[in-house]
Amino acid sequence: MLKILAFVIATSTAFQTSFAANDSEVRDYGEYLAGECSACHRDGANETIPPIVGYEVLAFIELMETYRNGERQNQAMVSVAKSLDKEQIKALAVYFASVKPKEN
Repeated sequence: MLKILAFVIATSTAFQTSFAANDSEVRDYGEYLAGECSACHRDGANETIPPIVGYEVLAFIELMETYRNGERQNQAMVSVAKSLDKEQIKALAVYFASVKPKEN
């Protein structure tokens, strides 16, 4: 019984470590891609372009999908959303979720 428990703990820890490493890689890829986004979306500096730092991952993905499928109509955002694949959108979502908004 103890051997089984030790095995479960060891494999669980290994899984969590590999997931965390993968999450880090996804975040780094998102940071790499974020330059184009950050050129316009700047912590609320422009009232007509909302900040996107601190967005929850699923909310960001769903928002981008609304631009991709035509539910939302903003020429610039439709173009950007359609130029990204799902992996890139996920990476951006993970990155922007990890960035904390600046305190005013």
